[in-house]
Amino acid sequence: MHLSPAFVFLIQALLLIVGPFALWRAAGVRRVAPMVVVQILFGIALGPSLLGRMAPEVWGTLFGGAVLAPLTGLGWLAVVFFAFLTGLHLDVADMRGRGRAVGAVAVSSMVIPTLAGAGTGLWVADAFPAMAGPAATPALFAAGFGVCLGVTALPVLGAILREMGLTSTRLGALALACAAVNDALLWVALAALLGAATGGGEAVLLTLAGGAAIPAVLWGVVRPWLAARIGSQPPMLDDAHLIGICALLLLTAAVSEAVGLHYILGAFLAGTAIPKPLAAAVLARVESVTTLVLLPFFFTLTGLKVTVTADSPALWAVFLVATAVTIVTKLLGSAVPARLAGIPPYDAWRLGALMPCKGLMEVVVLTVLLEAGILSGAGFSALVLMAVAVTALTQPMTRLAARLAHGDTKTPLGRTAGFR
Repeated sequence: MHLSPAFVFLIQALLLIVGPFALWRAAGVRRVAPMVVVQILFGIALGPSLLGRMAPEVWGTLFGGAVLAPLTGLGWLAVVFFAFLTGLHLDVADMRGRGRAVGAVAVSSMVIPTLAGAGTGLWVADAFPAMAGPAATPALFAAGFGVCLGVTALPVLGAILREMGLTSTRLGALALACAAVNDALLWVALAALLGAATGGGEAVLLTLAGGAAIPAVLWGVVRPWLAARIGSQPPMLDDAHLIGICALLLLTAAVSEAVGLHYILGAFLAGTAIPKPLAAAVLARVESVTTLVLLPFFFTLTGLKVTVTADSPALWAVFLVATAVTIVTKLLGSAVPARLAGIPPYDAWRLGALMPCKGLMEVVVLTVLLEAGILSGAGFSALVLMAVAVTALTQPMTRLAARLAHGDTKTPLGRTAGFR
């Protein structure tokens, strides 16, 4: 029986949009794991590891090879809009007086896990050489491993904060700001790593220049111009205005990608440049469609790229070690400097529990390193599983941190009753 491309696409869309959401709502799963974790695991189940083995013909028809091509563009568009929405939720005014805390936590939460990860990567390269890609020396592999452990996934953190009711709180704003700085440092480190792998340093200079110019233009030119145009009253957002905002979003994402900062960070920065009255109007128009309809394509496609072999001791050993090192170093590398910056224990430990979150950004970095030959397929799969595990643990760890520090009620960041 011949199936038309349109029929195959519609069945794919039906499975990817409805399937993870139905699982997340069933049997109390939403109390345990964020939606994005369910979407990635759902993609792994539909991939070669499970469906491909149980029903290879069905898998080949729906999710094998070329039939996934139409979904790739939807995945890119989904994550661009979601990163933009995350930036819209961030209120820059909440960061006034918190620059010291943001800088300390963002740098420490990136540097400490990266250094610890690099040391772990040297051990992995020696103990499990099959984890390294064909283009990797032990030093390059260790550096790549360290970068992977230093990642905080900005859009996924935004999704988790949204599900926990923390998006509009000062703690949520601080976490997003730290993750944004963390990701900027990540792309500079990744550009330096790829420059070392290819022997060129021009990419590093271009990334540094772009990292300074893009926010300067957005916050120094675009945001004041928009603020002057709309005034203090909530604007009427017609179709022409919405298309103009989309043009700003896509252009910023494209420029960010061109200079090596990745389109995700550019999309987030574009969101932060929109004044709050206009941001609220944009969120009302596009948030639900983006999170419920578009975003499942990206996260489920991520899972489809993963191959899990149950009888691979090396894969599971690397997964366990990477998970443990990530949680410990991210937690301590965030909470300790937050306390030193004057944030009370209640919020410092919750912030530390949020920062190990990975998911989307981790997968993007892993894909880049896989394509560059620094990671092998086995190394890619082990670290994707690590990303899923630490992302799934983000909500429980944050709730646990809140309970353990529950006695501290005097916090300038504000207590939040939005845990669900």
